Amino acid sequence: MAESSNPPVRVGVLARRLVRGLTERTRRELAQAGFGDLRPMHQVVFALLRGGGRRITDMAADARVTKQAVTLMVDHLEGGGYVARAPDPDDKRAKLVVLTERGRAAAAASEAIVEAIDRGFAEHLGAARLDELKATLWELVGSLERAPSPVPGASEGTD
Repeated sequence: MAESSNPPVRVGVLARRLVRGLTERTRRELAQAGFGDLRPMHQVVFALLRGGGRRITDMAADARVTKQAVTLMVDHLEGGGYVARAPDPDDKRAKLVVLTERGRAAAAASEAIVEAIDRGFAEHLGAARLDELKATLWELVGSLERAPSPVPGASEGTD
């Protein structure tokens, strides 16, 4: 493997820079597509609604965030005309969040942007290197999710 001229850096720093770059590009391209009030975090809601209407509590559980966090995102998206709340046919007390026509258009634009970024990565690195990178990242994610991380200076057995 060739020597790198890049200074040594922690994986987390590189991951943050990559996420920041992806976020900025996605945000810029969403604005160019006419969705300037959207933020990349709203893609989570679009992804959760891909299969149809959902309750906020179910969305929060699937996204592993609080109900309050999803409610804030849904409120913002509802204000922009991307989602609406509709009665849940299975429980008249509950509401489902559903994509509107504008929401479906924004979700499609968002998906197209993300796919274009991935195609660009594949062109830059080559498909094999990109696949290897993804496999490595999955390994790192899995290792963090499986192993508890000791906190320096903390005594074992305390909560």
